[in-house]
Amino acid sequence: MKAFQIIPSVAEYAEFCDFAKEVGLGQKDLVLTNEYIYHPTIAELNLGCQTLFQEQYGAGEPTDVMVDAILAELSGKDYERIIAVGGGTIIDIAKVLAVAERSDKVDDLYDKMSALKKVHPLMIVPTTCGTGSEVTNISIINRTTKGVKQGIVSPAMFADQAALIPGMLSSLPYGVYATSSIDAMIHAVESCLSPNACPLSEIFSEKALELILPCWKAAADSGEKDGWKKYKAEFLRASNYAGIAFGHAGCAAVHALSYPLGGVHHVPHGESNQVMFAPVMWKYLEKQPAGKINRFESLLAKILSCDEKSAIQELCALMDRVLERKPMRAYGVTEDELPKYADSVVGTQQRLLGNNYVPLSRDEILSIYESAF
Repeated sequence: MKAFQIIPSVAEYAEFCDFAKEVGLGQKDLVLTNEYIYHPTIAELNLGCQTLFQEQYGAGEPTDVMVDAILAELSGKDYERIIAVGGGTIIDIAKVLAVAERSDKVDDLYDKMSALKKVHPLMIVPTTCGTGSEVTNISIINRTTKGVKQGIVSPAMFADQAALIPGMLSSLPYGVYATSSIDAMIHAVESCLSPNACPLSEIFSEKALELILPCWKAAADSGEKDGWKKYKAEFLRASNYAGIAFGHAGCAAVHALSYPLGGVHHVPHGESNQVMFAPVMWKYLEKQPAGKINRFESLLAKILSCDEKSAIQELCALMDRVLERKPMRAYGVTEDELPKYADSVVGTQQRLLGNNYVPLSRDEILSIYESAF
């Protein structure tokens, strides 16, 4: 059994300036971020850091084209630490930069994944409440030339420090809060149900759910669009806990089946996960209604104050209050794509499918797609 460990160190700070002062940010540091994050929170500190703004190289989730362009831009620059300040795209790119040599391209990193070494120390400041990526050693890249989203995984890609700063979530748009917190919730569920979970990782999965679900309900009940911001510290911690959990136990079929939606139709990651979540859960219950999933139902029942048998349905209903779930066809998916997606998942996502609550065949994956269509 894989030993449970928490890498990197995790610290909380009241504001970004406190973090900058403690770690001594300066001219030898490269800050990878977005302009809309940098100007309101970092620029006024006059730290003297070098900066690189991700959106100048492409929009949306990280692609091989975007990352290769950034690698080319940085090949002639002299810097030591990488400071990633942003959401999942920023964090995933930063992990790649931390292990890339000056001449590397993305495809080179996939080819030598087992031999990757850290080239630059890495510090991560998440500005969304979903990825948990600040404490994992995987970067998900859309390989446009191959038409698939795949992970680069290496112990060298762990950050040296993760800094949790709730204030960095203050300007987060509602849509990003919704999709990122959904992603965190699904990280917690999939790691909880994974056969690779251990008692320690389950503590983090369960604590993440105990934070997210009551805060979802309280925010929705407030009737205010920004009602969730009262709980931004809780959402940020929950995302971190879920990241620790799935870093050990893994994500599973929900993530695996969502990747074609993101890779082909560019649906935001958390939103594409939401599309697949309920259909995967119903398939799990259909195949193995008695098992670890009953403990999960019991946990949900306690948190949501409902009957165990209706607990997953109650969870899905609460999630729909955060963001209304749409069918796959609402994103432009056609029915003839579904068999291709099933084949792609079986062919490229075995790393994730190995973490399923129960094994799923190609035909069962297709049936999940059909029920989500």
